Amino acid sequence: MKLARLLQGGFILASALLVYSFVASAQDGELRRACLSLCTLQPNYVGETLSSPEIKLPDLDGAEHSLSALRGKTVVLVFWTTTCTACKRQMPALAELAEMLRDDARFALLTVAVDDDKTAVREMVRQSTRKSAPFTVLLDPESRFVQGRYGTRLFPETWVIDPQGVIRARFDGPRDWSTTLAFDVLEGVARGDACPLELRGGMATGRAARMCERAANFR
Repeated sequence: MKLARLLQGGFILASALLVYSFVASAQDGELRRACLSLCTLQPNYVGETLSSPEIKLPDLDGAEHSLSALRGKTVVLVFWTTTCTACKRQMPALAELAEMLRDDARFALLTVAVDDDKTAVREMVRQSTRKSAPFTVLLDPESRFVQGRYGTRLFPETWVIDPQGVIRARFDGPRDWSTTLAFDVLEGVARGDACPLELRGGMATGRAARMCERAANFR
């Protein structure tokens, strides 16, 4: 009788451990799905508490665009300037990303140049991408929005904004936005995936912090 009870207790314990292992594995899988691509791309900011400041600026043809008009879409917002070599280096990938997103209504790619010479802006885009207008370019020559509202000083700077207008990530410096990895990040934001991570000033906190430290060598 005592042996039977011991065996029964052992069976219950083993079952509980098996269930725990299954749940933990499932949770780990969800965590990886929501965070791994984001962490690997090495963002400089991750969070879900900052709303994106409004932007209202003209494009190269004089037509006005606003960021709020894109609400409901996942927006890739890129700040750049013609004097930035890294911006030029990133442009072919942005042109490829624009092509990838062209027929997908869930996404929008918007770039803002802090230049007052439209000709120089057009020429840099054309030379870098070998296309005349692969993506929308707005002009903010006085940096009223780019620096005044977003505080940008390093170019290129890329913001990923979710459909509700919340800033989910910021990337300082160039990234290859034409990769599957980058598209996975955008897909995750569009799906509403919530990565339990907050990253500010190089400090990562939250349940995904350790995974991100391993994936992207956060300091």
